Amino acid sequence: MRKWVVGVAVAVSVLSAVPSFALNPGGDVMVLPVIGRFAGAGGTQWRTDVYVSNPFSPTQNVRLKFYRSGSAVLETTLTMGPFSSRTLPDIVLNTFGLDNAGGVLELLVEPGFTILARAVIYNSGNPAGQFGQGVPGLATRVLSRQAYLFGLSGIDGSRVNVGVTNPNDAPVEVSILVTDENNNSLHSRTVTVAAHGNVQYNDIFTTFGIAPRAGVRVSMGTADVLIYGYSSEVRNDTGDAIFNFGTSPNN
Repeated sequence: MRKWVVGVAVAVSVLSAVPSFALNPGGDVMVLPVIGRFAGAGGTQWRTDVYVSNPFSPTQNVRLKFYRSGSAVLETTLTMGPFSSRTLPDIVLNTFGLDNAGGVLELLVEPGFTILARAVIYNSGNPAGQFGQGVPGLATRVLSRQAYLFGLSGIDGSRVNVGVTNPNDAPVEVSILVTDENNNSLHSRTVTVAAHGNVQYNDIFTTFGIAPRAGVRVSMGTADVLIYGYSSEVRNDTGDAIFNFGTSPNN
């Protein structure tokens, strides 16, 4: 019996010494880099559902700020009880009353508290059926001045879109570098992203004049402010997409 107790104690001690590396994307300022409701290519009709969770106590008043591209910001408030979740289907129409708009969504609670959010952007009008992608909300506290994406492919029936969102109160210059898997430069440019704005490049191989290939890397960076960079790898035959958010190996 004593050997068993000692063995359990040692195992517990070892396990407790293992650090936890689970991603905690929540915070008091959450960023969804793009939401929208608009017509797309091939008869597609794009919509966005947003999911919000208050994972703790107490009740939270969650401010939703929709920074529409080229228009004034819209704002509303959700009151969420402890340990509760809310679903906001077709948020652009049902929450903000707009039939056709896109932009950046920020969710804010009192400093020191935490909220969680994610979105699903999907087509609802194409004869091929419904398809889309999940978009994680990330707190500004986990964002960095760099967004690094890798393993992107423009062959075998896929295309790649990349975008960058600026969650800051002033415009920011973002450098974009595209390289192959061996770090050979394929394209570079600098873009100015408006305050609380988004810039997206669809089908980067065509847009940037790069021969389609696999294993492509995209690095976005600023001098000293936070950004949310992402990619969307899309199947040309089905429209199905895989969303990735950029990480920061230097921070």
